[in-house]
Amino acid sequence: MDITGKRRFHLNLFHRIFLFLIIFVLCIFLQLGISAYQVKAVMDPIQKSATNVQMISLLLNSVVQVRDALSSYRWDFGDAATLISTLRREKQAADHSLIRIDSSLASIGAEQYLLVSAVNNTYKNCSDFQVLLQDLLIKGDIDKASELYYTDLEPCLNHLYQYMQQLMERAIMDNQSTHDQLVQLNGRLNSLYTLMVVVMLVFGFATFMEIIRMLSIVQEMARSSKAITSGDYDGPEILEHRRDEIGDMARAFNEMKRAMKNQVQLLQANNEMAKEIYRKDTEALAMQNLLQQEKMQQLRSQINPHFLFNTINIIKYTAQEEHAEKTDALLSSLSRVFRYSLENNEVLVPVSREIRIVDEYYSLYKARFEEKISLKWNIDRSLVLTDTLVPSFFFQPLVENAFKHGLGPKEHAGTVSLSLTEEEGMLSVLVEDDGVGMDEDQLTKIRSRLLDPPMEGEHIGLYSVCARLKLIDDRCSFEVTSQQGRGTSIHIKMPLMIQDEEQEYD
Repeated sequence: MDITGKRRFHLNLFHRIFLFLIIFVLCIFLQLGISAYQVKAVMDPIQKSATNVQMISLLLNSVVQVRDALSSYRWDFGDAATLISTLRREKQAADHSLIRIDSSLASIGAEQYLLVSAVNNTYKNCSDFQVLLQDLLIKGDIDKASELYYTDLEPCLNHLYQYMQQLMERAIMDNQSTHDQLVQLNGRLNSLYTLMVVVMLVFGFATFMEIIRMLSIVQEMARSSKAITSGDYDGPEILEHRRDEIGDMARAFNEMKRAMKNQVQLLQANNEMAKEIYRKDTEALAMQNLLQQEKMQQLRSQINPHFLFNTINIIKYTAQEEHAEKTDALLSSLSRVFRYSLENNEVLVPVSREIRIVDEYYSLYKARFEEKISLKWNIDRSLVLTDTLVPSFFFQPLVENAFKHGLGPKEHAGTVSLSLTEEEGMLSVLVEDDGVGMDEDQLTKIRSRLLDPPMEGEHIGLYSVCARLKLIDDRCSFEVTSQQGRGTSIHIKMPLMIQDEEQEYD
């Protein structure tokens, strides 16, 4: 029976924390209530009593100032304007102090109340006499003014001074008595406040310990969950010794972990199989796209080059007959560019051949733009141009892009610089121009399109070079930087390939 009773009245974790929090919150509200009561029953009366004494003191001081000013005034030759100014200033201060003196019978007691009434009546008479005295002084009637002071105003001020002194003494005595009572009340309230703090701390600590016990299990679950996230299902299980909700949750978590382990192992096996199938499908699709592109390229290359060359030669001979030497030279350059583009089916070619085709292309551009454009080569002496290999038609699209988009829109002359260097087994190609450059939006757009190069549109030559680099080696890099008004640079890095390795890269 006892065991059954204990189980029946056992509080679970949630109920214990909830009860502790309720008591904790009640203690906080009781503390707030005690603090509010202290302010209302102790601090406010003390402040009010102190303010009342202060106002009485200020009023007494104003009365003394008026009495001293009048007693020291020389009626036969004194400065009436200064006296009037002093009287008015002190009357204003006295009026302000008198209004703020407590005159409630319930709060100040009968004796103070009678003294305050006497002060108010006497002060009113003194004020009336002061007004009459100021009028006489303004009119210059010194004799009547002095007579009014000695017969009426001076005795009235002396009575007012006596009443004020008595009121001050009474207020100080009453204030001391009230202060002692309020101090005793404040001490009892402080003791009750301290008790509430102790109770609050006890139940707050109890709540804290319950939460810590709960969080310790939650932390174990979190660590185990992180291990599960990383694929570790072999970690230690959470202890199940508790007989409350936390223990039930730990047992459920362990069961879930064992079930997930079996399920994840099955999913991983299926996922690996799906990845392998997807990889093979992707490779097959890429190969199919590449084959389609090669087929299209072969169809395009089936154009009979002899027709083009014969036509160019006819124009060339005509230019020679007409003694057009410049046109003859341009046609020769154009013929060599066409022959290189139509007959060159190799994937990799020597750098020397790429340099020659760029020079031919530059001569064509130079004939049109003359001194507006110039091309500058910077080639590392350690590079053997006839043995070093690059993709065919590799430099020409980069130079064309610089001429067309960099120097073309520029009003003044510009230069394209093409540098070739060797850096730790890598071939570094740097194409720079001092043209119009690009703003951040244009540069961002080009960089994003380089990640998935399109097959048509603006900058197609640039995208084509980038796409071909991706097919050569994973170590290849293609970086574009630009600053509007200052130019654009393209920095390419690719493995250094020598003539003997040509067959391998093909």
